[in-house]
Amino acid sequence: MEWLLPLILQIVIPTDSLMQVTLNKALAQVIQEQISCRKEFDEARTEFEQVNQIEDPFQRLNAIDRLRRTVLLRCGVRP
Repeated sequence: MEWLLPLILQIVIPTDSLMQVTLNKALAQVIQEQISCRKEFDEARTEFEQVNQIEDPFQRLNAIDRLRRTVLLRCGVRP
């Protein structure tokens, strides 16, 4: 069991850095949003799939961000 914590840290620290660079958010914040709003995100799955079909990467990123913020507001989490 002693090896488990260093292994988790090796995975979490780079992942957290990547999340902060790509989404400008900490990994803990993203996990909290997903846990708190799981039901709402599941209900919006088809909307996310439709938005993911947008060809232009900038428009797709903006649309995903708007949709994510809408879902978070629906479940009471401040984006």
